[in-house]
Amino acid sequence: MAMFSIGRDTAVTTRASAPARTWVYALAIACIAFGFRLINVRDLPNDHYMHLAWAQQLLFGELPGRDFVDPGMPLTYLLSALVQVVSPGPFSEAVLCCVMIGIAAAVTFVVSAELTGSRVAGVAAVVLEIALYPRLYSYPKILVPAVALLLIQQYVRRLGGLPLVLMAIWTAIALLLRHDLGVYAAVGFGTALLWIHWQRWGDLARAFVAYAAAVIVATIPYLVFVQWSEGLLEHVHEAVEFARGEAHQRFFAPPAFPFVSVSGTSTAWSAEDSAVLLFYSAHLVAVAALVLLATSKNARRTANRLQRSTEPVAAAALAMFVLYLLVVLRHPIVSRIQDVATLLIILGVWEIAETRRRAADARIAGSVAGRLVTAFAFGITVAVAAASAASMWNLGSLTERLRDTRIADGPSVMWRTIEGVHETGTQWPWERFWPAGELPEAIRYLNACTTPDDAVLLTWAAPEYYFFAKRRFAAGHALFLPPDSFTTRHDQELMLARMRRQGIPIVLINETRRNEFATAYGEVDRYLRQEYVPSGHFAIREGSDVIIAMHRDLKPERTYGAERWPCGFDNRAASRTASTAGYSGPATLVAGLQPSSIASPSMTRVRRATTLPIPAGSAYRPQMTRAIVQSRPIPDSTAPIRTLPAH
Repeated sequence: MAMFSIGRDTAVTTRASAPARTWVYALAIACIAFGFRLINVRDLPNDHYMHLAWAQQLLFGELPGRDFVDPGMPLTYLLSALVQVVSPGPFSEAVLCCVMIGIAAAVTFVVSAELTGSRVAGVAAVVLEIALYPRLYSYPKILVPAVALLLIQQYVRRLGGLPLVLMAIWTAIALLLRHDLGVYAAVGFGTALLWIHWQRWGDLARAFVAYAAAVIVATIPYLVFVQWSEGLLEHVHEAVEFARGEAHQRFFAPPAFPFVSVSGTSTAWSAEDSAVLLFYSAHLVAVAALVLLATSKNARRTANRLQRSTEPVAAAALAMFVLYLLVVLRHPIVSRIQDVATLLIILGVWEIAETRRRAADARIAGSVAGRLVTAFAFGITVAVAAASAASMWNLGSLTERLRDTRIADGPSVMWRTIEGVHETGTQWPWERFWPAGELPEAIRYLNACTTPDDAVLLTWAAPEYYFFAKRRFAAGHALFLPPDSFTTRHDQELMLARMRRQGIPIVLINETRRNEFATAYGEVDRYLRQEYVPSGHFAIREGSDVIIAMHRDLKPERTYGAERWPCGFDNRAASRTASTAGYSGPATLVAGLQPSSIASPSMTRVRRATTLPIPAGSAYRPQMTRAIVQSRPIPDSTAPIRTLPAH
């Protein structure tokens, strides 16, 4: 045997080579998991670009807290920023996430194999974790609990000392990856320490004090930085606001199976049905783990047997799992159930091994009733596990993803697939990685017609625009979260203060959802109406009409594309006469500037104004004004610009 058996009184780890072989297998599993996820990369979802927008903000020289709102995951977007330095584009981000997913798979194998005493069970756990196919940006939620449980296993073998320090360091790392993950890790470690040192109060107190002290020491540098950049209280306020932005996604009632319609008729089983089944399976797993731990005959143990027990690991996993179910798991269930994959699967394989062991013990020394109860419990556990495994396979579309690897076509075809993804993910504008539909022309427009020193503001949640256009986001927010998040007067005043000191030539305003934005962020909306004038519009894939609004004190030097969007803004304020002639307040549309080859804005003058009909669905009611320029043609932004000699 390579590991100790579940619940046995004597240890069976006798050969020093067993752990080494396990880690060799783990390394192979990490490579396979990495390759499988990488070759299946086609794009990144919309939510992933939040991290990349924050990472890009760092590369523009801005600091979290001081210059933009820190979402509470500084290490996550710092790692993303580092890989962007090495290789700009979404491909390097995908590689980073696949590496982390591979590491999580390897650690899951080691933890599961040790919990069950079987490497086969460890491999099964990894297969299910990969089959569930967590989103790439969710790697911290997968990695943190797996490593936490591994460190607890090390602590059980060797109480105190280095394992306790490593537990504290991992808590700090988890806190930096995502603040709530640090809390979950701390709860898991605390539960393990309590279970291990139960009724040995002196040892328990010393372990808790040492762990807490090490966590404080490890997190002091970050806490000092937060206090310097924005203040700890402001940081806590921002964390609360982010939580409020996700509050509507919580489960206030159990989800229903979509395959049973309201009328009672059945439809085809779908991926969402599999996700709902896993939702209920996850809660059953939590209840079963609680029952198994509560009925354990090893609740009171000697110090010698502590070193061979798997129960502290299971107890820690259960504590973290309950928090995941309460906080992490939310709507939409079809894409969020994957976030609990690690803990669900590790607890699941432990429960199968534990119920099997108890059934075997009952056959040897138990009563007839005891044998029936344990056999029934084992059968139910296996049945739930089988249904869950089938749901994971279906939800993760594993059959299709295995086919997409092109493994049957040989290594050369697989390598060409990865090369194709690499090419499209490293050569701007990275069209293949756009999260939905075709790349909007607005991306090329923002990149061509603003400078890297400019910031851009979007009034709806679309952080991918910032990353693809390679422009920083304005107001300190990569996305707005109406109706409840960051809507206080204090938050809006901070947004406006940042906007006034930033260069924001262009704002993209979602007119279709303008009322929602204006209701939540009234002060910001009033500022936009006062300082920006519409100068064009376009439709996005979900049907909303987006207004391109230009700062009223800037003058475009040229136009862009067939829509003749204003482009190349003069940094000097336009004269008051030029900026207001023929305008009707915030409802003015400056669009369709006549082409001219003169690049000097001083040679551009307004001749007259004509009116254009307002776009359908726009909130602006006055007629929009078109400024007609009398000058030589300004070329399209894709053509070189000639500058006339000074007169």
